[in-house]
Amino acid sequence: MCKKFITVIVAVAAALTARCSTFDSCSSSPSCCSISPPDVHITGEKTVIERQIIGDYMEIEKDAWTLSSVRTTVGQRNISGKMAGDPELFKYMKIREFHYDKIKEYKSEGAIGETNGGLIQYMETKKYEVSPAEKKILLTVIDEENQARREIFSRSIYLSKGSTPENSEINTFGRAFAEEQRGLSAKGEWIQQNSGKWERKK
Repeated sequence: MCKKFITVIVAVAAALTARCSTFDSCSSSPSCCSISPPDVHITGEKTVIERQIIGDYMEIEKDAWTLSSVRTTVGQRNISGKMAGDPELFKYMKIREFHYDKIKEYKSEGAIGETNGGLIQYMETKKYEVSPAEKKILLTVIDEENQARREIFSRSIYLSKGSTPENSEINTFGRAFAEEQRGLSAKGEWIQQNSGKWERKK
């Protein structure tokens, strides 16, 4: 069987459903089973959060989907299986997916940069400075994205250790996420180094 690992962001907390009838009752349909794969958003790279929460999914021939082990790169901790199905995490992942394309557009315009703490920040841009209405929309996207990221950082650590995380733990998680975001940023996008210096990625 041909298997290919791909990375996905799960859009909703829905499991794969398969409905199969008996062989006696499937003569009127081309197949005894109908398979509904999970709603997913495919990306080209894996981030800390994606590996932490979602793990690796395998695309298997005939459109079947199987979930493999959930892993983390933060602190090399083993993550409980309950993390992969946590509704709070999926809610905030859904928010991030909703804003994904718009944030990429803002980044390409130089209007958003990735901070060294794992959040995003508005970078003063003439296009939005002369249009208060457009700038308001941009800032709303930033606020919602940053809230989602903070909640994901905190919730992930909580589910991993079983207790409320300290601010220092959340900050460490955020810095690890920021490091990968710098690596994934496109040429010319704003990134903040650990020193605090902002620069365009070369």
